[in-house]
Amino acid sequence: MSTQHISRRVVLKGLGATVALPWLESLSAMASEGPARTAPPKRFAFMFFGDGIHPAEWWSRGNGATMELGPAFASLDRLKNKVNFVHGLRHPGNVCDGHAKGAAGILSGIHPNGGREIRAAASLDQVLARRIGEATALPSLVVACEQPVSGFHESGYSMMYASHVSWSSPVTPVPAELYPALAFDTLFESRGNRTQASVLDHVNEQLRDVSRNVSSSDRARIDEYTNSIREVEGRLARLANEGGGPSPAIRAQRPANGLPTQLNVHSRLMCDIIALAFQTDRTRIATMLLTNNLSGQVYPFLGLRDNHHGSSHSPNSQAWASISRFWVEQFAYLVGKLEATREGDGTVLDNCCIMLANEQWTFHNAEKVPLLVGGGLGGAFRTGRTLDFHQSRNRKFSSLLMTMADRMGLRLDRFGDSTEHLDM
Repeated sequence: MSTQHISRRVVLKGLGATVALPWLESLSAMASEGPARTAPPKRFAFMFFGDGIHPAEWWSRGNGATMELGPAFASLDRLKNKVNFVHGLRHPGNVCDGHAKGAAGILSGIHPNGGREIRAAASLDQVLARRIGEATALPSLVVACEQPVSGFHESGYSMMYASHVSWSSPVTPVPAELYPALAFDTLFESRGNRTQASVLDHVNEQLRDVSRNVSSSDRARIDEYTNSIREVEGRLARLANEGGGPSPAIRAQRPANGLPTQLNVHSRLMCDIIALAFQTDRTRIATMLLTNNLSGQVYPFLGLRDNHHGSSHSPNSQAWASISRFWVEQFAYLVGKLEATREGDGTVLDNCCIMLANEQWTFHNAEKVPLLVGGGLGGAFRTGRTLDFHQSRNRKFSSLLMTMADRMGLRLDRFGDSTEHLDM
């Protein structure tokens, strides 16, 4: 164990498996190789779902404990003091209008090229990953719950734009991991190192050594963390046994039938993996594509027959309302897991910025960006507020992205269509 560069956090290694333990308050007493870090790291996650929302239910009023929430946000009622409900920000109409280019534009703030020349822009998650990603084992984690789509839309835009939120360069979308087990194994650098073992089995002796030398509260954190890992591994193993996905001990190639068959199971597993990634400091940047634009996702568990895109063309229907509520529930699930995990004097969520956004308001209407922002990013943002920018001089979503990057430690003079920060 070395704590030279990771004060108050321990990395355990054994037989090719790597496990980063959560933030431990008493580790500084165990090491003398450098000063203790004064604050936990900051993390950023972006969750995207396409094709608009149900507008009548997407509202909030007031601040703090008396804040009122629309039906779309019912799952966030107990967490509303940890979330900002942001209304009225927008991208330029030509960035995200229509269906074919919104995913590529939402986190970059630019208008992708039409025709056969693929040209978008580096997305903010990858800009951050290049600048701060070297501090962690993985610069960023990019996952998805829907297969990418190939070909061209009738509007003349590549469907690559509709299927990728994360771009490392104007011509290079970042491949998103669809398989929860592969995402898990990538996170812990354990591919090919075991057959049915847990990553924890290879570091048990080191875990015992650490537990003997930390405080009782740190032992509780270690127990909570290891139980979380085993829970996710167990769920993935059960999926494999049921034919729904690969085992945690995934091999180098992907099995053809390795995806969960239910979208609600798939999205929750991906949220669990992002929570583990942040809890263990394996990465500080995560992007999750929940649906493509023109999405073919189906929702039988909601009692619905039509697919996502088909439902979006009836934006005031109860079917579409239930889909909007479902995706907010996934955001609430991730925010809740991070809030339930202690870190330092607060929780992991307190040191995160978790965004949920859609590129359109309703189908073919990009007048504003539906947006939720969870977590305080280490005190950088006050939470529990309704923030309404409809009448503001600066309504640029890119300005918010610049502000968020600045509070992550990356100063940008320009991003997307903006050259100024947003007052939050």
